[in-house]
Amino acid sequence: MRLVWLAAISVLTVVMAVFTPHVLRTESTGKAAAWLFMLACAVAAIAAFIRAELLLRRLEGDTHSDVSET
Repeated sequence: MRLVWLAAISVLTVVMAVFTPHVLRTESTGKAAAWLFMLACAVAAIAAFIRAELLLRRLEGDTHSDVSET
C-alpha cells in the first residue's frame, strides 16, 4: 500500500512538471511562484516517501533476522 502512495504522488509531480512551462507563460508571477513552490514540495515529499520506505524495509528486515530458529 505504501508504494501506491509513492506512485500516486510521483504521477502528480510528473503531470505538474509537464504543465510548468504553460503555467509560467500564462499565469501571473505570484501564481507561477506558488506553482513552483508546490512542485518543489511534491518533489520533497517523494524524496521523503522514498527515504521512509527504505528505512521501513531495513527495519522489517532486521526484525525478521532476529528470530531464532529452533
